Amino acid sequence: MKNLALEIENTLVPDGSAALWWLAQAGFAFKCADGTVIYLDAYLSDAVEALFGFKRLSLAPICAEEVRADWVISSHEHLDHLDADALPVIARNNPGCLFAGPEPCRAVYESCGIDESRQVMMAPGGAYDLGGARAYAARADHGKLSPSALALVLDFGEVRVMFSGDTALRLEWLQPLIDLQPDVLIACINGAFGNLDAGEAARLAAVVKPRLVIPCHFWMFKEHGGDPESFVQACGEECPQVQVRLLSPGEGVLVTRESAVRICQ
Repeated sequence: MKNLALEIENTLVPDGSAALWWLAQAGFAFKCADGTVIYLDAYLSDAVEALFGFKRLSLAPICAEEVRADWVISSHEHLDHLDADALPVIARNNPGCLFAGPEPCRAVYESCGIDESRQVMMAPGGAYDLGGARAYAARADHGKLSPSALALVLDFGEVRVMFSGDTALRLEWLQPLIDLQPDVLIACINGAFGNLDAGEAARLAAVVKPRLVIPCHFWMFKEHGGDPESFVQACGEECPQVQVRLLSPGEGVLVTRESAVRICQ
């Protein structure tokens, strides 16, 4: 089994580009050209099973002890996006790391012992300097489950990555991010708990028109569902010009202005 922490550390990212790794569920790690490492919605523990009985079916490709990060961002406060078991470990091992998310995340940060000075509250319409990247936030439609949930675009200079977060197909809310013309779209496809299903995610990709679309939020809990093959087929019908890339947990892609290639080290 490869050492993902070492791969992230050793990966060199060209100026204006981005490296990204899928961490299973909706979690991703990003690395910027200046070396900044950003974790987004990383679920690395068994916290959901302990609280709700949902057993994880995909193992985490990296453990919390191995994480080296400058930013940990959560699109909303649900445990599979804001891992209350992993956060204290990451905070302890990364004293300069900042933790960002919408207002309901604050209570979890405080319960994890993360000082207020390390918390950044994000809101729709906000823009946030992450060092090697800039984040833009818009409202996601996660219904009553999380009214403050966010979708995001991470701008790395010459590459922009749109992350749907947990959302229904609410184009008018996502339009500010679509207007940024993302090169990559990361979309949830599980179709449960109000989220996009495979067909809806493909329709979003048809509107966004990215160079590359990566599905997520599947193969973690049997209760959540998600069928990547249905998504591939739907994209073939809705947006055949968009490249679909299925990642296995821990697999990485280097995205430049010209191409997207698998990271192998």
